[in-house]
Amino acid sequence: MVLLRVTSSADLDALVSLESAPDTSRWLGETGRAWHEQVLADPDQEHLTGEVEGAPVGFAVLAGVREGEGLLEIRRIVVSAGRRGTGHGRALLRGVVAHAYERLGARRVRLDVKARNTRALALYRSEGFVAEGTLLAAVPEPDGSRSDLVLMAHARRLGG
Repeated sequence: MVLLRVTSSADLDALVSLESAPDTSRWLGETGRAWHEQVLADPDQEHLTGEVEGAPVGFAVLAGVREGEGLLEIRRIVVSAGRRGTGHGRALLRGVVAHAYERLGARRVRLDVKARNTRALALYRSEGFVAEGTLLAAVPEPDGSRSDLVLMAHARRLGG
């Protein structure tokens, strides 16, 4: 079981380490401690750490928490490379989505994901996210190419 809690600045070195793994960082935009510090200082974003037995296994950043429109964005979600395939990523995603609905009053949760990130796309689809469009060549890559970005959303079901 993954326990979600609010991230503190004391967590940042561990979280930066999680996102710097090669098979993780290639899917992300800006990374690093300064990025996380900006998120922690922004009242419109919520930074959550997922723990198993007291150790961080991942984190997520929600945006739009103060806008009051009922639409929240999962700006970033990362699970430790060593924990992939264990169910911790799925548990983290489920916890973040539940938190968005139950604690923050969301009616919809959205995210975007690079089209080539097939592992993440499969997870999001299996958890009820639906592709609502694709932005072609939206993200510049370090090698000079550009990646398509799939826009996905999850709507809370009535009664749940």
